[in-house]
Amino acid sequence: MSLKKKLLLLLTLLFLLFFANVAFVHILESKSEDKLLWVNHTHQVLSTSDKLLISLADAETGQRGYLLTNDRHYLEPYLRAIKVTEDLLFELKRLTADNPKQQTLLKALEIDIDKKCAELKQSIDLFETDSTAALQLVSSDVGKQYMDNIRWYLLSFSSEENRLLEKRKGDYREVRAYISTIIIIEVLAMLFLAVFTFTMINKNLFEPLLKLIMATKKMEKGERQSVTDYLPKDEIGYLMASFYKMSEVVFDKHQQLQDKAHTDELTGVKNRLGLHQEIDNAIDNAKREGTNLALCFLDLDGFKQINDEMGHDCGDELLKTVATRLRHTLRSSDVIYRYGGDEFIVLLKGVRTIGNVHRVVESILSNVANPFVYKGRELPVKFSLGVAVAPDDAAESDQLIEYADIAMYESKREMKQQAKFFCIDMLKKVGDKC
Repeated sequence: MSLKKKLLLLLTLLFLLFFANVAFVHILESKSEDKLLWVNHTHQVLSTSDKLLISLADAETGQRGYLLTNDRHYLEPYLRAIKVTEDLLFELKRLTADNPKQQTLLKALEIDIDKKCAELKQSIDLFETDSTAALQLVSSDVGKQYMDNIRWYLLSFSSEENRLLEKRKGDYREVRAYISTIIIIEVLAMLFLAVFTFTMINKNLFEPLLKLIMATKKMEKGERQSVTDYLPKDEIGYLMASFYKMSEVVFDKHQQLQDKAHTDELTGVKNRLGLHQEIDNAIDNAKREGTNLALCFLDLDGFKQINDEMGHDCGDELLKTVATRLRHTLRSSDVIYRYGGDEFIVLLKGVRTIGNVHRVVESILSNVANPFVYKGRELPVKFSLGVAVAPDDAAESDQLIEYADIAMYESKREMKQQAKFFCIDMLKKVGDKC
């Protein structure tokens, strides 16, 4: 076979591999994005169900406030909560329209919600004519039974969604594993092609060149010789460069998908997907290097009130501002996670002494607490901060988060906007409350 045909064959093979790889990667990427959308969809369903229970509690609070004080201002949050409840129930139906099991639960839930809302309205209407009878109605177990039923339905609903969430996370991880496998295969294919190309160049270029040199020496002696064709180096270089580029495209797509899955879209910090694994790794490093890992649990105070009074756009801006201030305060080796709606977790890695932890925490307190300006209005930034240190306080991620959370609630209880470091006495307080 001529050298030209060999080159055409090699070029055709490489292009087929390139387009097949692009098509396959596109399919995997589309599938991965679809799995990620389902993960986010399930998070949205769980968040909406939590908000539904909160709105019912708000409605009940407004009703009780009106009955106890005869102040009609309490009817405003009551009416608002009833409207929010209707909207959230409708949203849950829409989000789970493809799940007959969840739709059945929501139908039963809707019946008890209607009964609970009717009981609340009946007590308010009755209060206008007979306050004693209205209070007796509230004191009965009717409303409590409705709320117990609602909580049970929502618990069952959330359990099913959590099961779906774990399944969808598993599907997403499986797609990522496929992409990793493709990268390994591509690397092996690249190595094979490199060896094959070297062999072909050696056989079709270097050996003919050696023969050409020998033939030239013969020609110097007056002997006539023939020279065979050989392969130019620039063409081989172009083909290998194309393959390298194809491999880099796959790796970049894989890296982008991984970053997207582990980043909170609103604030730009990490989400909670890889939190426990990173904490466990950091604890192992702290033990091995003789350093400390400090976990700071930050919870914004009055965040719901800001959302209610200023709107969700203001709340979103506040979250982004807090995340930005944390980034500007911390070292590049420290990590920020958005743990919940208004909660952040900060990991201070490789801290040599507890004194250094105190200094960083004080910097967080002073920098994050600066007033927040929204549409020309200056708003205070209030938060509670709890700190737990590994390996002194705990040696596992779940326990370290729990202890920092306990310390945070101790800070919230004192309402002084000061950081509280976990100590063993706090567990006794928690036990006494239980």
